[in-house]
Amino acid sequence: MKEKKSEKVAAQKVMVQKNIVIEKPQANTFQLLLPHLVALGIFALTTVLYFSPMLLDNKVINQNDIIQWKGMSKEVIDYHNATGENTLWTNSMFGGMPAFQISLMYEGNLLQYIDKILGLGFPHPSQLLLIAFVCYYVLLTVLRLNPWLAIGGALAFGLSSYNLILLEAGHTSKLHAIGLMPLTVAGIWLLREGKYSWGAVLTAMGLSLQILANHLQVTFYLFLLIVIYAIVELIYAVREKNYRNLLFSGAIAVVCALFAVISNASLLWSTLDYTPSTIRGPSELTSNQQSAGGLDKDYAMTWSYGKLETLTLLIPNAYGGSSQARVGQQSNYGELLKQYNVPSGQMNNYLNNAPMYWGDPPFTSGPVYAGAFICFLFLFGMLVIRERWKWWLLSVSVLAIFLAWGKNLMWFSDLFFYYFPGYNKFRTVAMSLVILQVTFPFMGFMLLSKIIKGEYDKDYLISKLKLSVYILGGLCLLFAIAGSVFLSFKGINDQKIQKEIIDAVIADRKVLLRMDALRSLVIILTGAALIWALLKEKINRKLFIGATALLIFIDLFTVGKRYLNEDNFISKSDYNRNFEPTATDQLILKETSKNYRVFNLTRDPFTDSRTSYFHKSLGGYHAAKLRRYQEIIEHQLTKSDTTNPSGFPFNKSVVDMLNTKYIIYKTGEQEQVFPNTEALDNAWFGKNVQLVDNADAEMQALNSFDPAATVIIDKRFAPQIKGFSGSYDSSATIGLQSYAPNHLIYKSKSSHEELAVFSEIYYQPGWDAFIDGKKTEHFRCNYILRGMRVPAGEHTIEFKFEPASFYTGEKIAMAGSGIILLLLLGVAGMTLKNRRQLERLKDKDVTKVSGTSAVS
Repeated sequence: MKEKKSEKVAAQKVMVQKNIVIEKPQANTFQLLLPHLVALGIFALTTVLYFSPMLLDNKVINQNDIIQWKGMSKEVIDYHNATGENTLWTNSMFGGMPAFQISLMYEGNLLQYIDKILGLGFPHPSQLLLIAFVCYYVLLTVLRLNPWLAIGGALAFGLSSYNLILLEAGHTSKLHAIGLMPLTVAGIWLLREGKYSWGAVLTAMGLSLQILANHLQVTFYLFLLIVIYAIVELIYAVREKNYRNLLFSGAIAVVCALFAVISNASLLWSTLDYTPSTIRGPSELTSNQQSAGGLDKDYAMTWSYGKLETLTLLIPNAYGGSSQARVGQQSNYGELLKQYNVPSGQMNNYLNNAPMYWGDPPFTSGPVYAGAFICFLFLFGMLVIRERWKWWLLSVSVLAIFLAWGKNLMWFSDLFFYYFPGYNKFRTVAMSLVILQVTFPFMGFMLLSKIIKGEYDKDYLISKLKLSVYILGGLCLLFAIAGSVFLSFKGINDQKIQKEIIDAVIADRKVLLRMDALRSLVIILTGAALIWALLKEKINRKLFIGATALLIFIDLFTVGKRYLNEDNFISKSDYNRNFEPTATDQLILKETSKNYRVFNLTRDPFTDSRTSYFHKSLGGYHAAKLRRYQEIIEHQLTKSDTTNPSGFPFNKSVVDMLNTKYIIYKTGEQEQVFPNTEALDNAWFGKNVQLVDNADAEMQALNSFDPAATVIIDKRFAPQIKGFSGSYDSSATIGLQSYAPNHLIYKSKSSHEELAVFSEIYYQPGWDAFIDGKKTEHFRCNYILRGMRVPAGEHTIEFKFEPASFYTGEKIAMAGSGIILLLLLGVAGMTLKNRRQLERLKDKDVTKVSGTSAVS
């Protein structure tokens, strides 16, 4: 009986197996989520390791550009805090300028909340590092990499030395834009793979957030990445005569880009309106050769990477590292300071600010280091990978390097500067190397993924592995041994330093190259050994993935710590001392009326925004100041005025017309205040008109004029003063009654029609003038100020800054970003629904099989 029963059971098992397709057990939700949760944990922990003084000790990162930003944005932020509204204009810098590129809240783009999610709730600026990690992790998972392997790739992208240097300097909008680049690349990749729904979501969302980060130069480099990818795909489509998928995915990408632009309508429209009036726009002065618009070419090319300086991608200290590097007392520089008997306090300051950098730019905070193992993987990938996308990565990487060389490859840079729309408005051309932050780990981790999956013959891989070691390892060894043969170690600023000192510095520069070249060699050999061990089955895949991630982390983390470390953080009380008023500031702030300007000559007034924190300043700090004001700086505010008895180096008449009541200067080490009793008020009536032919004549007329009496007007505005009698009523009055940065109210009283001059900067797009509530024309006078005809009698005059580019643009942006959010929710909902339906079908199959087996 027992034998018959066991035979029956065996028969049932055979029958069940015939009705079941044997599959691997399905992972549950937790198992699917586990690597992603671990990834987020590792990214968060890495961020904490860099920002522990801020996150755990309540310190503040001491970023110079952020300190400058606090000064320039003070009036804008104060207004927003007081009213809940954006002012769009500030009078705290350069006499007055739009606030579009200072500190506006572009709240119309609803995707800003997605950006906050990507930062995992970490405080600013630490969340920017997390955004970079998360976005590159998304890209690598889209590329179907093992999620555990993708963690290492995300670390490689986020810990690139340039990212840490940007954090140290306070270039947060740039880092924000860099960190978001992989999202759009992931979307474009999905579109080309035929996954149109999620491809559209990631492309539209990534581009929208990229533009919202508000660093158009980085967005331009992302555009190059996508365009080169499209060109490579087009070439293959032509060869294969298969256009359908490319055209369809391309059309979707264009629509996504359109919605990304729409979702940032207020930002882009305002920028387009503003740019022609800035130093990136054309000049009307014939002496200015940049009349077609854009930056001066020499200025734009100042921060060009040297050709051999590209070695820093592989060897971080190949060119000395930083202009203010830290060296030890045992260095040649330190030993020399000891010989000079420099006091210990001063010696520490010298050793922490050693002039080690000797590259082409006048100074730098540090090199662009991609990682020795990442560079090795890129080369290894180029030798091994056969897929066509490798030509995209190679060509766009070479393009990025050529652009970074700038003035060192002038024929190539000229092609972009003169013929590529918008390129002449960018500075720091070496920034193009951010492209390599995307392409190098992309190539490297795609290669590792293929090796792990066993897609290549092992003997073939080992031969290419050896070749890669010979090339890059040999290069490191060559520069470690014979770097002086190829490099001079002499910088452009060395001539300013005593010869004995610079000899010691050059000796230290050679040591820095040798040590880092050997360091990179060790990292390359270690990484190659790990790959060899995997291929020879000496280690398993899990150990290999963990070891490579650890190697990359150690390499990049330790280099990054050279530029962002505990020394960059200070207590909040020390930080707030940057914003404490001096005795001079306090003296000026006693003035009951705050509607005047200050000219601070105790520092470079045109690269300083600290004064703007307390006062309305003639100076400031901004990369996109108004072009006409910049020309006033160059021709009137930085010149010797021999008619000025005080001997200040500026045209006193121009300072007077800008209502500058106080001039701060130094006598020895003591700050002094010069009360300018000749400063004109917020508004006055001119006595006579001087019409001039053009901008050159207008600037020339400013050299010798009485601003209280003469109004200089370009003849293009002659129709606005046609019929003006020119009569002057000495008893007439005009004055400011109410001040808000974007809304000025004046009262006037006169027996005749008068010509009013306002000590406010003229900017046509958005400023409207009203007399007794009726919109009235106003015009530019005295090169930069506002003028208006005021009828006889008592009147209320208003200026309101209400640019349609912002207010209408915000409504358009909300609609565009809302559509992208709906697309995201819709695609996510459909994906979830399809997954649940698939699970139900599997459950039914199992139930059906179980029922069949039971019947059997």
